[in-house]
Amino acid sequence: MADQLSDQQKWLPVIGRALAHLCMHNADLGSKTIGEKASFLMALGLDITDVAAMLNTTPASILELMRQSRNKKKKGGGNRKDGGRKQEKTR
Repeated sequence: MADQLSDQQKWLPVIGRALAHLCMHNADLGSKTIGEKASFLMALGLDITDVAAMLNTTPASILELMRQSRNKKKKGGGNRKDGGRKQEKTR
C-alpha cells in the first residue's frame, strides 16, 4: 500500500505538468508574451518553478514580467509619445 501511494505521489505531478503543457499548446498562446503564458499556466495550478522550467526561464524573471504587466495596465499602457504626460486642455 505504501508503495502505491509513493508511486502516485511521484507520477501525479508529472501527469499534471504534461496536461498543462498540452493545454498551453492547444490554447494557441504562440503569440503571447512569457508573462501571459506564465499567468495561464499558474491559473491551471502549476507552481512557479514548474512554469519557469516549461518556459525556459527563471521564477524571478516570471515574477518581474508579471509585475511589469500589472504596472503597465495600471498606468494605461505607457506608450504615449509625450512621455506619458497628459496634456492640459486649452480653451
